[in-house]
Amino acid sequence: MRKHLLRIALFYTLFELLRQVGESVALWVRGKFPFVWVHNVGDRIMAIGGFFIFLLYPLTAFAIFETCFRQRKRLALTYWAGCILVIISIRYLVEQVFYLAVWDFTNYSRGVSLLYYFLDNIYYAVLYSSFGIIYFFIHNERELKLNQAKLMLANKQTELSFLRSQVNPHFLFNSLNNIYSLVYHKNDQSLSAIAKLSDLLRYMLYDANEQVPLEKELEYIDKYIDLQQMRFDQPVQVGMAVSGRPEKARVPPLLLIPFVENAFKHGDLRHGIGIQVKTYADEQVVRFGVVNAIGHHQKDAGGGIGLENVRRRLDLLFPGKHRLEIKQTTDIFEVELEINK
Repeated sequence: MRKHLLRIALFYTLFELLRQVGESVALWVRGKFPFVWVHNVGDRIMAIGGFFIFLLYPLTAFAIFETCFRQRKRLALTYWAGCILVIISIRYLVEQVFYLAVWDFTNYSRGVSLLYYFLDNIYYAVLYSSFGIIYFFIHNERELKLNQAKLMLANKQTELSFLRSQVNPHFLFNSLNNIYSLVYHKNDQSLSAIAKLSDLLRYMLYDANEQVPLEKELEYIDKYIDLQQMRFDQPVQVGMAVSGRPEKARVPPLLLIPFVENAFKHGDLRHGIGIQVKTYADEQVVRFGVVNAIGHHQKDAGGGIGLENVRRRLDLLFPGKHRLEIKQTTDIFEVELEINK
């Protein structure tokens, strides 16, 4: 709260300086002395005392509203009204009693009624308290927006973590099924498959931060393809083309693998074009595409979460800065992704 009180004091000081300058310019235009209080000791004392007394209005108003207005509005207004009475009483004791006893002058005429004094000071109380109250509402609005932004960010991070967590078991389930098949058939590549799976899991667990180098993500895809190739007696035709300056690009981890996984899962891998993966990247854009022949074999009942998962992650991570197109004909399935920095 201290920094806010200091800001209010600064705003109040600037306001008083501008007010004094404005009044002095008006006096100077009329041919009178500007800054009248500078030429008289009594006026200087009155001006300095009034400056600090009036400063109490915005400081106490902000402190009261900041402390209890959000929870108990009526209580805050009651405290504020009470503080106004206290400050008016302080001003009366200083300017009408203390100054009279020490320097033999007063701000208001001697013998002014308490009712008139109080009613006249209500104007100054409302005027200067408004500094603190307006500052409180501006600060409160900014704080609400900041909290909402933090909450949205936290929700976004939670959802992204959930989406990433979906990818991991989905991939692991499919990979373990493949390795089980290799072991069951006593395939010599079983140990190699387990080693590759270990490398992939290490990337998923330890290297996959919020953003990873595109080259590392492509290396992960290469290892995934090698692992999938072990399922087949004859190698699947897979083309990997990389152009541009991929070393300059970074992408969210595990964002691209669902496209390749989808091609292996649903594509016709023994006939036609196989799987073609193309990547172009530089400092400004990343383009990633996968083309495969459509397989007409029966799909497993488990379905896939990949493409919908990727769509949601892209909406969260690159709103308005990405393009995802899925084209499908009778025989060809094509996915094109473009991410702009």
